[in-house]
Amino acid sequence: MAMRSTDRILVLEKIDPKGDTGLIDPKVFKGENNLHAVMDQGTCLWSFKHDRGMVPAPLRNKYTSFKAAREQAEEYFRQKNIRIVEVKD
Repeated sequence: MAMRSTDRILVLEKIDPKGDTGLIDPKVFKGENNLHAVMDQGTCLWSFKHDRGMVPAPLRNKYTSFKAAREQAEEYFRQKNIRIVEVKD
């Protein structure tokens, strides 16, 4: 079985288009500032990064698996009126 990519893009979408998303960069929803989940090859820990800018503080941790990172992101974004609609390898 082949290893999936160590750099995965989380595609985000507003749940309610008119709802507030806080201080999330609007370019995230247009694919112009992607949110990446990246695995460090040396430690095998996952973290988040944007193409440009800082990741929100609750997502600046390290995770032992992609699944744990995604669950944390889903929980955080649910509170911000955002959902993850796709993961691109």
